[in-house]
Amino acid sequence: MPPRHAPLTIIHTEASDAWGGQDIRVFTEALWLRDQGHRVHLFTPAHGELFRRARAAGLDCEAIPFAKRTKVVDFIRLARRFKTIRPDVVCTHSSVDSWVGLTAARACKVPAAIRYRHVSTPVGNNFMNRWQYRRLCDHVVTTAGTIQNELRRTLGLSPDKVSSIPTGIAVPDLPSREQARTALLERFNLPDNALLIGQISVLRSWKGQYVLIDAFERLAAALPDACLLLVGGGPVMGDYSKRSRESPFASRILLPGHQEDVWPFFRGLDVAVLASTKNEGIPQAGLQAMFAQCPFVGTTVGGIPEIVDHQRTGLLVPPNKPEAMAAAITRILCQPGLASNMTLKALAKVREHYSLEQMGQRTEQLMLRVIQDTGDR
Repeated sequence: MPPRHAPLTIIHTEASDAWGGQDIRVFTEALWLRDQGHRVHLFTPAHGELFRRARAAGLDCEAIPFAKRTKVVDFIRLARRFKTIRPDVVCTHSSVDSWVGLTAARACKVPAAIRYRHVSTPVGNNFMNRWQYRRLCDHVVTTAGTIQNELRRTLGLSPDKVSSIPTGIAVPDLPSREQARTALLERFNLPDNALLIGQISVLRSWKGQYVLIDAFERLAAALPDACLLLVGGGPVMGDYSKRSRESPFASRILLPGHQEDVWPFFRGLDVAVLASTKNEGIPQAGLQAMFAQCPFVGTTVGGIPEIVDHQRTGLLVPPNKPEAMAAAITRILCQPGLASNMTLKALAKVREHYSLEQMGQRTEQLMLRVIQDTGDR
């Protein structure tokens, strides 16, 4: 369907070379905007997963290192490309590409510059950050209300300077929960009575997989049918493999690695967990579990409490508390009525607030408003 207004020319810059929630957000947002008829262009490192996927999807994408040592060269190249492409809006996402992209946008008099903030890591109240968030960009987009509020408090941003637009989820056609569960049991050669607990996320220290392993060890003796699946890849995969092998319940801890399609796991697990200890915005892993009607346990970190109403749409526990996490997981496994009730309410919530279409429309409307506001100055 064509846009209801003249198409925009939109540039995204992203220095990250990983493939986590932030990178997926950039990719899905770019695709949605392109599909509405806008002209979308990406600048990102050539060795990154975003570059590969963007090229494969037919998005206009150019390689820029966005390394600290190449800032000056990157700025010169971006400024030249901005003058040729003539974007209506430049959107930046990580630290290095934001400094380079926002200064290039200012130098080239791009109508609107938007700085995204995806994680809840605190932003220091220093001169450089105040300059970037107050002056270099025209607007700030966060992925969670908690990040929005923290930026307002720390940097003194006005309410109309920063918005929260959570990442939206596009849900494919899914098999029934029973079909998905049976497929997982067959895939991993597990008995029919196995209880499947899992976390599906990049393997990073702050994602809390070590805490989850500790929690599993606390419940494993009382629940001999329980199995733990740590789904995901990353540079620390070997560390998690070593920790799992050293566990007294090693035979019941599985690390299947990175999975291109995670929906069969969310749909088939008995409990999905996100044990993060810091940095989270609105986590896609939580939203995907809720869309898949899988009972969800999360920590009180970042934007997770924004999607989990405790004991209504899921369970919340403090971070770094394996005892509390073990108790929450056990509660879901032993109280199927509670689990079923929470998944129904969770599905209704995410359908109402966290679809890909809602994210795209809010982003598009914001871009149009920021461009108009800057043109009226």
